[in-house]
Amino acid sequence: MATLSDTCRDLLTRSRRYGPLYGDRLANHLPMTLIALERMGASGEAMERAFDVNARRLQPHDGEIGAVADALDWLGEGRNAGGLERFFQESVRRDGLDAVLRDWVPRLLPGVSASAFHCLIRLAYAIDAGDVDETCAALAYWVMEYAALDLAPDAVDEAPADIAARLASVVAGHAPWDGIIIDRMRQAARHPGVAGTAIQPATLDLRQVAQFALAAYHAQEDFTLLHTVTACHAFRVVAPYAGDPRRALRYLWEAVLVASLTVEPSTAPAPTPVAEIDWHACMAQAARATDAHVVKLCYSAWCESLVYGDPRYLAIAARKLA
Repeated sequence: MATLSDTCRDLLTRSRRYGPLYGDRLANHLPMTLIALERMGASGEAMERAFDVNARRLQPHDGEIGAVADALDWLGEGRNAGGLERFFQESVRRDGLDAVLRDWVPRLLPGVSASAFHCLIRLAYAIDAGDVDETCAALAYWVMEYAALDLAPDAVDEAPADIAARLASVVAGHAPWDGIIIDRMRQAARHPGVAGTAIQPATLDLRQVAQFALAAYHAQEDFTLLHTVTACHAFRVVAPYAGDPRRALRYLWEAVLVASLTVEPSTAPAPTPVAEIDWHACMAQAARATDAHVVKLCYSAWCESLVYGDPRYLAIAARKLA
């Protein structure tokens, strides 16, 4: 794990002056953006520029509104980020970061959907950065925004794409989903044709989930589907702390599946392939970007391409930059 530059570390510290959410429960992407830019080789000036652009919309951190004896008491309460951060900082001082992650990641994974996967993603980036304070902030964020989908654990002898197609036909013609991504996911999870239905493939590995997410987003440029790709990358980073691999993967799959069900099938032609570009040029361009979703998607796509070698990762990154 490469250490962060002084510039990135300073900006990351400054970014924690802002709360994890702004507006109508929208995620603060600034810490993740800074770390992704650093990993893609961005200059200090580029990181400063991204900081300035993204910080404008954020809201100040609300601080500690109550002492936290047990973070579980605040699960899904949507507040007290400051108190929860202090709880995790004290836990790390007492038990060590590795022990805290191994204790808390398995507890939080049933809520992997939280804040449209952003709690998982922020934690993964914090682990990538090796920044203890950022890791504590990410854990606090996940606790306060925790949201479980509570779907059936029953397995069925179907491939992931076949399960998704079956459920998509079931929810076709539903009343319109509304709200932000996590609201729509919770509505889809409560649909009578989804709740209580067997959705887990009898055999499943992370590659299958990542390939499902990649195929869906490659076929349709969609904001929700983008987050399933970046979530799979984040899950891979967090997985060493997740406990039982089968249990952990089950929660990721149900969240990725439900997210895909909230996306209306596109009637537009398939996305036009972009001009040829290699990863070196793609990363150089992404490292100058200020749009958080462009930066994070390109970084995640690059990381996933190194693991899976699928050329579609370069295609989705290039499309996002076009």
